Amino acid sequence: MPSYKPRQTSSYGGRKKKAPPPAPAIYHQKIAPMGVQDGVRADIKAPTKRQQRKFDGTRSFVIKDFNDVQIMGSRKWVNDYGKNHPELVEAVRKLPVDRAIWDAEFTFFKKGTDRDFFLNALATPETIKKNDVEAKLVIFDVLYVDSDDLQQVPFDDRMDILQEIIPKDTEYLIRPKTVKGVKEKEKQAQELEKRKLEGVVEKEAESPYRQGEETPEWLKVKNWKSDEAIVVGYTQGNNSRASTFGSMILAQRDKQGKLHYVGRTAGLKNKDLAIMLKKMQALKTTKTSLVEVPEDVKALSWVKPELVVEVKFLNRTPNGVLRMPDFLRERPDKPTSQVTLPN
Repeated sequence: MPSYKPRQTSSYGGRKKKAPPPAPAIYHQKIAPMGVQDGVRADIKAPTKRQQRKFDGTRSFVIKDFNDVQIMGSRKWVNDYGKNHPELVEAVRKLPVDRAIWDAEFTFFKKGTDRDFFLNALATPETIKKNDVEAKLVIFDVLYVDSDDLQQVPFDDRMDILQEIIPKDTEYLIRPKTVKGVKEKEKQAQELEKRKLEGVVEKEAESPYRQGEETPEWLKVKNWKSDEAIVVGYTQGNNSRASTFGSMILAQRDKQGKLHYVGRTAGLKNKDLAIMLKKMQALKTTKTSLVEVPEDVKALSWVKPELVVEVKFLNRTPNGVLRMPDFLRERPDKPTSQVTLPN
């Protein structure tokens, strides 16, 4: 049994107003998120793992220091999304803790629904309105409360503490349901698959929070095969695409960091074609960054390997090339160093 005992909600709040004591150093430091490995459907049957729905947003840390609230993008630690969303900041301020750090997903939802819709977390008000979405915070883990470091506390107990702080969903805050039991997990996974939502994350009940690590303790099980890839060039477009491009040439890194060809992706809508072409043209270069260029790959232009996209695909060929990859979205939150070939 863990030695840490969750306190009652009432002990977190209701304190007399006074000058707050100095915050522990962690409240002013960059935090590295715990990573998630790719899993398979059979992983849902692991009885020691708990299940949460996977949301399609931007990984963020929510930091509350009394009335000071930040919603920091976890990749570069420079963007505070709360500056553009005071409604989220105010919702966090109302939580019954003086200080806390949560792991969360900054997510847009179609208004009036629980259907997530991916937009860049820095989307303009005009873009948000055009897509008829609203921003919410999906808070799925807690690392600190006041001066208590919870990272070594088992996942199940962290969820008990999180439930004390956020007993139910609010207008702007969501605490995803944590499902136990193989039958219950399978039921939720089937429901999400039927609704064509992204999938689930399976988390070991006893797992601590491992900053900056990616272990089998946390596994994402998606309802379709998808992966990130680095754009290294683009091909000539034909007919209606003669003025833009045909497909993007994709690569992934090996263990030494070298780039290997993994396919070409189409499936871009007209608005995506224009946006991606502009970004690729800004990165044009005369040399390929690939270790080897297949004979059938004819690039109109090579680009510096700085853009990351997510694609869905049928499967991989024996030499690792994606079969029938289709563009899903750009992934500005994903460092190119983390876009690697499967083991």
